[in-house]
Amino acid sequence: MVELRGKALIAVILAVSGLDFLLFGYDQGLFGGILAGQGFQEVLGNPSPTLTGLVTAIYDIGCALGAVAAFVFGEKIGRKRSIIYANVLVIIGATIQTSSFSYGQMVAGRIVGGMGVGFSTVAVPILQTETLPARNRGSMMVVQSGLIIIGVAIASWLCFGCLYAHTSMQWRFPIACQILFSGLCLCICPFIPESPRWLAKHGRNEEARRVVGRLLDKNEDDAEVKGQLNEILDGINQEAEMGEPTWGEVFSNKNKTRNLQRVLLGMGPFMMNQWSGINVLCYYLAYILENYLNFSTEMALILASVAFTQYAIFSWPPFFYMDRIGRRWTVMLSSAGCAVCMFVIAGCLLSTSYARAAAATAFMFLYMDCFTMGILPVSWSYAAETQPLRVRNKAMAVGVFWHWLSNFVVVMVTPIGLNNIGGNFFWIWGIICFLFIPLTYFFGVETSGRTLEQVDRMFYDEPRLCMGLNANHRKVIKYSRADEENRYAAFANLDEKRGSIAEIERRMSTGSAQVQAKV
Repeated sequence: MVELRGKALIAVILAVSGLDFLLFGYDQGLFGGILAGQGFQEVLGNPSPTLTGLVTAIYDIGCALGAVAAFVFGEKIGRKRSIIYANVLVIIGATIQTSSFSYGQMVAGRIVGGMGVGFSTVAVPILQTETLPARNRGSMMVVQSGLIIIGVAIASWLCFGCLYAHTSMQWRFPIACQILFSGLCLCICPFIPESPRWLAKHGRNEEARRVVGRLLDKNEDDAEVKGQLNEILDGINQEAEMGEPTWGEVFSNKNKTRNLQRVLLGMGPFMMNQWSGINVLCYYLAYILENYLNFSTEMALILASVAFTQYAIFSWPPFFYMDRIGRRWTVMLSSAGCAVCMFVIAGCLLSTSYARAAAATAFMFLYMDCFTMGILPVSWSYAAETQPLRVRNKAMAVGVFWHWLSNFVVVMVTPIGLNNIGGNFFWIWGIICFLFIPLTYFFGVETSGRTLEQVDRMFYDEPRLCMGLNANHRKVIKYSRADEENRYAAFANLDEKRGSIAEIERRMSTGSAQVQAKV
């Protein structure tokens, strides 16, 4: 087996993560494109709005169950094997769906496939967070969120391309394409490493050293490799003093790691992801355009496909600014834009006219741009960044579980809400998006530029409920590649004593601040 190193290894990690999240996005856009097909409706037995919402949303229950499985088994089997098992489940679920001839069979396939996606959406962000360099980790993780939206766009255009098929190929082929994405992911998985933090936590220090050396493209005895491993081991040793974590410890603030607070903090962006109302549009945009704005089926699918393509294009700008302005400002600015768009959409739908329909459509496009330029990329990086290592897998699984459970509720109630209150449904999402701004300001900590161990120390050294009110917790760290090398070189010759590492951190922070002031 070829042993990749440096940039090539990072690229493969991003490729596996990207394919997993491309599939995630594809599944989000899939049913919105095939629901209107007469043949598909007949196979499902021409379901009511409630049953239509259920067959669409039941996938999210499967995803939530996958997150539960990750909570129970993920830490034992590791990040890499979790991704492999998850994609096997997706292939099984997609096969059941593709061969469906009844509503019940489709529901079963959606649950199994969802379990695979739920499992992978716990493992993939953790693997990336634990292997990508701290100085530009946020920018690199934009790749996965960008590919979510590319998946949505691919699903929409593919469904439009199959619209005129007069056989079950109209919906079976788009569903079957899930197998392709998972198959490609499985082909690449042998080339990715296990997380060095997971290896070190399980006593496999030499393997961890080897992986760190491969990621940095350095010899195993290099000072930077030693320093990074020292920092990881220092964090593990501190957590080991508290003994083996119990199930209940994930939901407790009894020790200095403040697990409950950090679980809730990590859940925040996941909840924002869903309760912003994005999946009202991702799952039902074509349905809304056709049934509430009076566009034809063809025009609704074309507009939805163009919207998702634009959505995909605007998912990439955060690559250039997320590590510069930080996670907090990225979320707050995005939330403000989303709130304004939702209020305008709701206002436009108070009465029906061509001009109002056009304006509502334009602001649906703009809303998706605002969402993908802030809330989306942060939500899939922040939870893993803020959790302590000893309960990271469990804490991440809790966040992902609530993400998918919220997704289920939103997707399930959307046809019912639109049917009962029409355009007023969008006022709800505008108000919720606005509330994200003060929540982020008061409670959010800044993780940009910080290693996972540095994030730990914010909670160890200066704990408080409203972490965002501390200026140190709001500061964006901007290390260059040279700064990072010097930092780890300084750690290389230390014994694993927290006081020594903390002192070096203090001196480096002071020096960095002085350099920036001179500039």
